[in-house]
Amino acid sequence: MNTQIIHIETKQFKRDGLQQNLPGFNSKYHNIVDYILKITEDIWEKKDLEVINETYEKDILIHTGARKINGIEKVIGGTNDTLASFPDRMMQGEAVIWSTDNKGDFYSSHRILSTATNQGSTVYGKPTGKKISFRTVADCKIANNKIYEEWLVRDNLHILQQLGFDPVEMAKKDVTYKENPISICVNSSKEVEVQDVSLPEGLVNSLITNVWKNKDFTDIEQYFSEESTLHAICNQDVYGVHNITEYIRSILKSFKDPIINIDRITSNRKDNSTEIAARWHIRGRSTKLGVFGIESTVEVFVPIISHYNIENGKIKDEWMVYDGFDALCQICN
Repeated sequence: MNTQIIHIETKQFKRDGLQQNLPGFNSKYHNIVDYILKITEDIWEKKDLEVINETYEKDILIHTGARKINGIEKVIGGTNDTLASFPDRMMQGEAVIWSTDNKGDFYSSHRILSTATNQGSTVYGKPTGKKISFRTVADCKIANNKIYEEWLVRDNLHILQQLGFDPVEMAKKDVTYKENPISICVNSSKEVEVQDVSLPEGLVNSLITNVWKNKDFTDIEQYFSEESTLHAICNQDVYGVHNITEYIRSILKSFKDPIINIDRITSNRKDNSTEIAARWHIRGRSTKLGVFGIESTVEVFVPIISHYNIENGKIKDEWMVYDGFDALCQICN
């Protein structure tokens, strides 16, 4: 398989687990999974923001929505703002899917389910006192104990809904893309031909390429079974082949002539299952159909990170995370 896009690891690591060779890392971290879980807890739950200086490059590049953010100062500022709004935020690390590249740098895809109470003001309004939950996935490139590039997707649409705000009205007021033009330039890897679906990485590559990109649903049952669950944004759990098919169709209906590409597939093969993280994106003009309900001439860029648990040649669970509110902000720009 083309290693420019597909990365496979077979070693299994966990928090406080086996020691991994981590050149340039602090010796307190046992392995890359241990590193990600510990720094997340230290920063967000222990509120030790000095850990950001220890583990982020000063000129870090962060991709979020259709924006690029540079610099550790913005990471620290954003963390402070979020902690002021949600001081009791707890981070449940659901999965860390990792790999290395040809340079020996590390790559991680960290899926987090957060719970938090809105005790401080947010950019949306005054504190509501409401307790919320939401999912985030952060993909990071790491070397020498420092994260130097990150792709962040958060279910901000679900956050707004739980706080009681109207997402469309908030998107109309948002100035993000009025002050910062939409940036949809991506350094996509060379496209890979559809792979043997008997391999877990080929199954995911084929799903995104054949079903999503080519809109070919004829063999949907080779990917999902009636026992499959797609965990979608806004706390939607979609069960079984028929319902998953309809959910995918609803997303595709949201775009006129969508362009869909895979940026990276990271695979962790285990004894009886495989965990896969796929970072991919959809570009296109929104329609009145589908999930956004607003027709626009603006080309929208929606980054997506999906995690898959594959057993017995089928996707048992998929967690699909994207920022629906950011898409609305682009549409209403």
